[in-house]
Amino acid sequence: MAQKEVVEILSANELKPGRTDDHQKLVGNVILKFDDTKLFCDSAEVNGKTHDFNAWGEVYINQNNTTKAWGDSLIYDGSRKVGKLSGDVKMKSEKSLLKTNTLFFDKENNIVYYLNGAHTTQDDSQIFSKKGFYNTKTKYLKLKDSVRIQNPEYNIESDTLDYSTNSKTSYFFGPTYIKLKEEKVYCEAGFYNQTLEIGQFEQNAILQKDQQALSADSIYFNKSNSLSEAFYNVIFEDHKEHLKVSGERGYFDRENNFSYITEDVLFAQGSEDDTLYLVCDTLILKEDDQNNKSFYAYRNVKLFQAEMQAKCDSLAYNFSDSLIKLFYEPIIWNGESQLTGDSIEILNYDNKIHKLYIKNNGFIVSITDSTPNRFDQIKGRDLIGHFKKGKLSTIDVLGNGQTIYYAKEDDGKFTGVNKAICSNIKIKFNAGKIDRIKFLTMPEATFYPLLDFPETESILKGFNWRPEERPSSLKNILNKD
Repeated sequence: MAQKEVVEILSANELKPGRTDDHQKLVGNVILKFDDTKLFCDSAEVNGKTHDFNAWGEVYINQNNTTKAWGDSLIYDGSRKVGKLSGDVKMKSEKSLLKTNTLFFDKENNIVYYLNGAHTTQDDSQIFSKKGFYNTKTKYLKLKDSVRIQNPEYNIESDTLDYSTNSKTSYFFGPTYIKLKEEKVYCEAGFYNQTLEIGQFEQNAILQKDQQALSADSIYFNKSNSLSEAFYNVIFEDHKEHLKVSGERGYFDRENNFSYITEDVLFAQGSEDDTLYLVCDTLILKEDDQNNKSFYAYRNVKLFQAEMQAKCDSLAYNFSDSLIKLFYEPIIWNGESQLTGDSIEILNYDNKIHKLYIKNNGFIVSITDSTPNRFDQIKGRDLIGHFKKGKLSTIDVLGNGQTIYYAKEDDGKFTGVNKAICSNIKIKFNAGKIDRIKFLTMPEATFYPLLDFPETESILKGFNWRPEERPSSLKNILNKD
């Protein structure tokens, strides 16, 4: 008897023989007490030896006025302290109300559970699942199979979910969809705290808002201050701007429209056929009050596009004017030409270069043929390049112009070398090479026969041919130096 729970009969209108000598049948206003729990019902049958019992009719259970339950019938095993409550079942515990058709309870382990679907109301949340296990001591709810939580602030759908009624925290252990007022989340592990409005989403985590999406191995989310942080395999996508950025760590401030991604950053914008790629150490994205977007790339910047490649230390790009600005030893390659200057600006829209501005110390170098140390060269204070279908078409040299040009006949044979100084020059390109030069002011020019051109005159001051730095492919720019 020491291992069994004694069932006390506190009240009954009638006492009748039961189905065996050990059973007693109670009828009318029945009240039983077992351990710290009282049971009220219309009728019951109690085994005085094993202290098992069945109860029927308006069953009501009260455990220390903290947990209460109602049902149509109850089967209770006194030796194992387990029971089964059936019918129109309800259980109330503090601010939780659970409704189901069959409820099992294990008093020894303080567990209440259901296996055939239930609806729980917790404060302002509605919770649904096919299976659920509730610890009446810790107020911890484990939910499985078709789990749904509906709340004025969010909705959750999950395969497996734990819920702490004390902290109002949901813990995810399978494919989970979360819909907030402005954001949508998918993850397969993590948690969300309703009170603090913070969450940690892991395993294939995706956070979406409007036409933007963030995915990572792990995403920290703070709804109250609109901050998110992402860690490892971070991918940010803006479908409106057709851009995608990847890296290893990201920080996103939605309230101030500021974010950055760092470590092995890859930026891509455009269609599959013609995409601008960029790699750098850190990429910052901003949006002003007029919804103008811009981004800034820092350290070890490389660009790759079908018609153009570039390299610099830092870069700025404004989406509203489609202007890309390259700073600190910028260099661009287009076709057979290499272009350098103190700073370079590229007008790039529809995934094509339309115009190029080289400010201070502009220098263009083009290979003439396979002969070593034979280069066409253009030098000037400022250069403006014009493009057709992404290829360099003409260059305007504004101030301090100098050229070295290997002239050709129509049959492709070189006739000589023209070395000239002219303030303003217009150069026409064909297939990435210099085709014609027009001097707009009085030039100082010398034409040398090819064999008489002195090697000491073949290089303009500031010449620096750097083909080994040119990104030859997307794979090439992804390789670390």
